[in-house]
Order: sequence, then C-alpha cells, then structure tokens
Amino acid sequence: MKKVSMNKTMLNYLSIISFIVPAVSMLYALPGFSAERDYVVPMIDSKWIMNGKKNYECILSQTIPFYGEGKFIHRSGNGIIFNLISDKLMVSDVRVVLQSEPPAWRHEEVFEIGEFIFEQGTEPLVIQPPYASRIFQEVENGMSPLVIYRDLADGRDLISVLLSPINFRSALEEYLECEKTLLDFDLDEIKNIKLYFSTNKSTLSERSKRDLKNILRYLKIDSTILQIKVDAHADARGRRRFNDKLSETRSAAVVKYLLSVGAKQEMIYAVSHGERAPTFNNKTSAGRAQNRRADIQLLTTAPPTPEEQEALEKARKAERRQKLLAKSIFNGVPKKPLSKKTSNTDDIPDTASNEEAGIEPVDDEPPAPNFINMDHLVDKNNNPL
Repeated sequence: MKKVSMNKTMLNYLSIISFIVPAVSMLYALPGFSAERDYVVPMIDSKWIMNGKKNYECILSQTIPFYGEGKFIHRSGNGIIFNLISDKLMVSDVRVVLQSEPPAWRHEEVFEIGEFIFEQGTEPLVIQPPYASRIFQEVENGMSPLVIYRDLADGRDLISVLLSPINFRSALEEYLECEKTLLDFDLDEIKNIKLYFSTNKSTLSERSKRDLKNILRYLKIDSTILQIKVDAHADARGRRRFNDKLSETRSAAVVKYLLSVGAKQEMIYAVSHGERAPTFNNKTSAGRAQNRRADIQLLTTAPPTPEEQEALEKARKAERRQKLLAKSIFNGVPKKPLSKKTSNTDDIPDTASNEEAGIEPVDDEPPAPNFINMDHLVDKNNNPL
C-alpha cells in the first residue's frame, strides 16, 4: 500500500513538472543556468475572482502565490487585455515567451502564443488584443498560460509563471453578465473629444454626430458631469473676422445638435476662438485640418452663469484688442501736439476709461489709416479751384 501511495505522489509531482519542462526545452538557448524558479497556483488554492465597475470595466483575476497576480481586463470601447503583475520591481526590459500548456492528462501539444516585452519598472506585463483574447480562450478551454523569462538579478536563472484554469468557469458567468453592460465607446476618451470640419464649413460629419450622441449616453451613467464645454476653432486662412464668424457658426452647430439629442441648455458653455488658438501649424494643410475643429470637454464643474460668461467674453475681447494694437504699425507713433483749442484733455477720448466703463469698439481690428479728403479742392463743375 505504501508503494502505491508513493507512486501516486510521484505521478502528481511529475504532472506538475510536465507543465514546465516542455516550455523550457522550447525556449531559446540560455547558457549558464544555475536554477529554475517556478511560480505555480496550487490546484486546491486555484480561484478566479470577478470584480470591476458596471458600464466601465470587467476584471477576472487570479492570485499567484509569492509572485503577484494575473488579470483579464475588458473596458468599454476596448478589447480584452491580459496583465501579469509582479510584486518585484523589473530592473530592466526583458523578453518573455508566452505559451499555453495543456494539463498532463490531455496529452496535447504546447501552444506558443508569442513573444513579448516585460518593461522596466512597476508596470505589469501587458498583452494587447488579439493575443489577450487568445489567452482567455485557452484558459476557458482548460489550458494554463505559462510565462517564461530570464531572472533579472543576473540573467542566469529561468523564471516560469503558470496560471491555473481550475474554477475559471465558476466566475465566468458573472464576468459575462458584466460585459453586457459595457458600452461601445471609450469612457475616458469621450470626456475630451475633437470634432473636425471641412474648409469654410460648419456641417457636422456622421462621425461627429455619433460622438455627440455618445456624450448623451455617457451622461446617463455619470452624474458627476455638470458641464459640456464647446471650444470652436478655425484655421488661419481668410480674414480674421470671417474666421471669428466661422468658429461661431461651428459652435452653434454643435450646440444645436446637442440640444436635439437631449442635452440640457444650462449644461452647455460654448466659446468661439476663431483662428487665435491653433494647436497645429497653420502653414501646412495637415496642420490647418487639425485646427478646423471643435473641442468638447465633459467637466465636473458647473458652467459659468450668463453674467460670468458676459464678463469672460469682454475680457477675451479686451485681450484680443491689446494683442492687435501691439502688432499694429501705428503702435508707438508719437501723437501730434494739441492745439490751444483742443488742449483740454476732457475732449480727448480715453481708451482706458472706455474699457472700464464697458464700452467696446465696433470691432477688434486695428484702426484703418486716415486718408485726406480731396473733395473740397474740386468745385461742383469739376473745375480745379
């Protein structure tokens, strides 16, 4: 009886070793190994835990004793990724081999998924789609993901990390229910999107309309958003006043569509910048295309009141006026001495006083040069005087 028991123990030990040996034999030649360090999840302790946040992300994770954690993460608008998290700091980048190991009793071949880079620092090993989906399917089919790489201390030892598929299906149902709540767009990107326009146009594209509809879908699941801020822009071609009007038309088009799909007027704050706030170089066609846009931000702060918006607009116009005057060819030209009849300074319009009183100029362009009127030198019969 003791002999039979000993044989069973030996078989169990060999079954565990069978996970590791094929992978090591297939790994690229690594000279000078002194030992192997294997991190394996024991069958009795194998457990998959489902957590995450409804509508945002779903996570299936397994703790690896003395090593760290393996995670499948699925976020809204993205595919599944696989993270292998080590408790130890990665002191340098290291190449890893990822394989799918069958259990000993299935007598199947090892499936090599690919080679990846475990980057330096505290960040996990991140496997992107479609490889992460492949790993997920392998675990669901009872296979074990196996990660193999050099020891980071001196590169002589071989580290292998093996996840267990046992009890995976017990958490799978809850995970799949969570996946049903995920939206088809990225919830982080929707908080700061850019809508682009054709030259001299303010018509929204179908993609822009889709993004604006997604904003309304997001507002239904995030009650912390209090403001939809719209910043409309134009490229630098054409006159400044034309571009000001064009950006106003673009912001109006965005606001109109937001209202049509259910946005609240009191949440929207729209600002038109014309050509004054370029993000890219206006000297290239690609840069101009990037500047013909409207930036939409979802903010947790309430929009300014109508009075505050009016004050902000006056401040923007005053700033524009100062910049234009600074660039004007008339800037710094000395004024003519005043005659005795006009020596009273009360008769001279004070620009600073006008600004303080809230009196705005007709436009923010530099003043046009004065031309001499020659009409008084010609009589009504067109004869020179």
